[in-house]
Amino acid sequence: MFHTSSQQKYWLFPSHEELKRRRIETNKAYCEKHAQAAAQKGCEFLTPDEEELLCQHYMKKLLEFCALFQPPVPHSAMGTAAAYYKRFFLNSSVMEYHPRDIFLSAVYLAFKVEEYNVSVDQFVHVLAPQFRARTAEMVLRDELLLLQRLKFHLTIHSPFRPLDGLLTDIKTRAPGISNPDQFREGSTAFLLKSLSSDTVFLYPPSQIALAALVHSSRQTHTRVDGYIHSVVLKAEAPLTGQKLLDTLQRIEDMVLQADLPPSSKVAPIERKLERCRLQELSPKGRKRKSEEVGSATKRSKVIPHSSILNAQTEVEGISRLPD
Repeated sequence: MFHTSSQQKYWLFPSHEELKRRRIETNKAYCEKHAQAAAQKGCEFLTPDEEELLCQHYMKKLLEFCALFQPPVPHSAMGTAAAYYKRFFLNSSVMEYHPRDIFLSAVYLAFKVEEYNVSVDQFVHVLAPQFRARTAEMVLRDELLLLQRLKFHLTIHSPFRPLDGLLTDIKTRAPGISNPDQFREGSTAFLLKSLSSDTVFLYPPSQIALAALVHSSRQTHTRVDGYIHSVVLKAEAPLTGQKLLDTLQRIEDMVLQADLPPSSKVAPIERKLERCRLQELSPKGRKRKSEEVGSATKRSKVIPHSSILNAQTEVEGISRLPD
C-alpha cells in the first residue's frame, strides 16, 4: 500500500521549494568538496539549474531507450526507471556521475524489479555494436552504487495502475459514461509526460492518475465531473473536496509545463560538464573508486534477481514484488 511505503515515507516532499533546496545543497556540496581541484584545473562548475536541465535532457533519452525494446516495455517499468533516475540525482551531482550512464543503469535495474526479463547482452543489443561492451560493463559496475543511492527502496508506486483502477471503476459506477476506454490513450500520454516532471516527488500516484483522467476527458470532450463529484468526492468534506480539485489542477499545470530542453541549450552545458568533471571521477577513475562498494561491482558479476528481491523484501517488509 502506498500510504505505508518507503515512497510515501522517504521520497514524497512537501513542496517544490524543498526539492529545489535539496538540489542546491547537492550542487553546493560537490562544488565545495572539489573546489581546490577545480581551481587547479581552471574549470567552472555547473549551476543547479544547469544540472537540472541536463537531467531533463537525459530523461528524454531514458524514455527513448525504453521504446527500443520488443516486446514493448510495460509503462510500469518505465515509471520505475524514471523514478530511480530522478531519485539518484536528487542527492548526487551530474558532475560526479554522468546522467548518460545512470539512466542506463536505472533502466536495467527497473527491468529486473518489474520482471521485464532481459539479460545484460539482450539489454545492450539495442545499441550500436561499438557501444555494447562498454555499456554492459558500466551497468554491472554501477548496479550496487545505484542500489545504495536509492537506499534499497525499490518499490515504486507509479500512477499507471491507479489509472487502470479508475477506468474500471467508471465502468461499474458511472453508467452515464458509455466508453471509459476512450480516456486511456490521452491519460497514458499524460502519465508518460509526467515522468519528466517532479510530480513523483510531490503527489501520490492516485492523484496523478486522476489528474491524467481529467485532462484526457477534456481532450475527448466527455466530462467526468459527475463521476468525480458523486463517487471520488462523495465521502469528502466540501473543503477537502475543493482542495483535491485544486491539487489536480496543480498537477495538470506542472505536467503540461514540463517541456524538455532544446538541444541548443543542452550542448553548451554538455561541453561545460566535460571541462569540469574531474579526472578521479571520470569512467577510468570511477573504475578504481568502484572497489569501495565491494566485490558485487566487479564487471564479471551481476546481482541476481533473487538478491534484488531479498533486499526489497527486507527493506519494504513484503514477500514478493507487485504483479
